Amino acid sequence: MSKTLVNVITEDNPIPAFLFVKEKFELGDRIIYISAKDTEDDLDWLDEIDGVSADLVEKIILKKDGDEFKYEQICRNILAHLQKGVQYCVNLAGGTRYMALAVQNVFKGFNAQFFYVNVEDNTIIQSIFDDSIYDDDDYVYPIKYKMTVAEYMHAHALDHDLEKPDHCPLLSFEMADIMFKYCSKNLFSERDKLIIKMLRDDYRGHRKVIPIAEIENPKSKKRSPIPDIRRFLSLISFSYKDDKLTKDQIEWITGGWFEEYVYYMVMNCVKPDDAKIGVHIFRKGIKRDNELDVVFMKNNRLFVIECKSGVDTERMFNEVVYKATALREALLGVSCYSYIASLKNDPDGSLKKIAQYMDIEFWDHEIMVKKLKKTLKQLQ
Repeated sequence: MSKTLVNVITEDNPIPAFLFVKEKFELGDRIIYISAKDTEDDLDWLDEIDGVSADLVEKIILKKDGDEFKYEQICRNILAHLQKGVQYCVNLAGGTRYMALAVQNVFKGFNAQFFYVNVEDNTIIQSIFDDSIYDDDDYVYPIKYKMTVAEYMHAHALDHDLEKPDHCPLLSFEMADIMFKYCSKNLFSERDKLIIKMLRDDYRGHRKVIPIAEIENPKSKKRSPIPDIRRFLSLISFSYKDDKLTKDQIEWITGGWFEEYVYYMVMNCVKPDDAKIGVHIFRKGIKRDNELDVVFMKNNRLFVIECKSGVDTERMFNEVVYKATALREALLGVSCYSYIASLKNDPDGSLKKIAQYMDIEFWDHEIMVKKLKKTLKQLQ
């Protein structure tokens, strides 16, 4: 029997509606979206991301701002669109609580089943609202559909560069692990640290390919010569071709290795549904381009890890925290979980408190070296 899926739309959290359609929609079904006036623009976008033909979708829009807080107005608007003899499957995870209450009351008078998409636990709860609260007739089942990172971004109306092939590691875990051990155990000499700094300041991002001989003896006086660059590359077992370093290789040496190390650890410990590194996201009409170091999906929740192998000052740390917070609140929605990974020591826990205050978890040197596997396995 065909049915009509009903979703109440929330601007900052489209994921429950998206998953409800992906999980429940079958050939012959229809969809109703119920929206407040200020979320009306999101409905066309939902048509697109759900992949359901627009002629199968009906939209019930509360006509004026503030109508979502007028119980009787909500009920009248919805009631005018409903028909007897139709099987309605109503997802109550959306809109304001007030709207959900009105939606439940209206649909009780029709042939309706009630559901709640619980993204936190990746489950759907089916409930029967009757006079008995002792028959234990709530049914909970897991959501089988697994969102990709691209789908999550698309659901939040974000443009991205995920179609590009360069969101996988450049080098092996073994190479990233070498750098991790040198940096986490402070095994680099002061000269080695200076070489990394000079590569970052003078050579990162300038050209696609640069001869090593030119790094040893640069043509431009603005660039620092690194006559012992070959010794350093040999120290970290770094392979190169044609006596040249590429732009990507220099970026890897000067910090990209840390993102790749975290990525590999995530793949091993979390076994995510989808994972990418170096993802750029942006919104049309806004010039700002934001990069996500390590981003992955697990059970339809988005996890973003900002990777900073070194954070020199508390001010710099605060900037990283504020950036991660702004990204989540302004763009990534309530189903996003944010973390900062660093090799900075935090013996008194003060940096963890700063991050925690902004609802972000900070992984310091101790966690990265001693507790990372255990910490990652908790992200399920």
